[in-house]
Amino acid sequence: MFSLLCEGNGVVNTTAMGSIKKFGGPIIYLLVYSFFLLSILVWADSGSRAPRRLRPRKGVSSGSGTASSLKEDVITTANAVSKSDDLLRVLNVSKMYNGKQVVDDVSLGVPRDTLFALLGPNGAGKTTTFNIIRESAIFPQA
Repeated sequence: MFSLLCEGNGVVNTTAMGSIKKFGGPIIYLLVYSFFLLSILVWADSGSRAPRRLRPRKGVSSGSGTASSLKEDVITTANAVSKSDDLLRVLNVSKMYNGKQVVDDVSLGVPRDTLFALLGPNGAGKTTTFNIIRESAIFPQA
């Protein structure tokens, strides 16, 4: 309003504030620039334009130790689970789907009063493992 009053060439009202010559131009510029920056942000955040199945997979680091010591740890833990009396005990679960191994020899034990989470990357078989556990709890094997 101050700049409109200082001009002194006409009646000052609220419609004069929206005139393209005074404030409308910068507002339109701000809106166009905001949409431009938002589109750059969405494009950059979406990742590569190549579909995920065409991108090479990153290797999973096994942490400390060699593959043989890791395998020994897995065997030792599976043997301990097989001899335990845990509340939830899953032994040697495997599942094939359309000729592809989706879960391979999973063994785990969860003692009473313990919080449990199954972690892993997408496509590791976490949901499939829980579905197998759920189905076997509903329809127990004799």
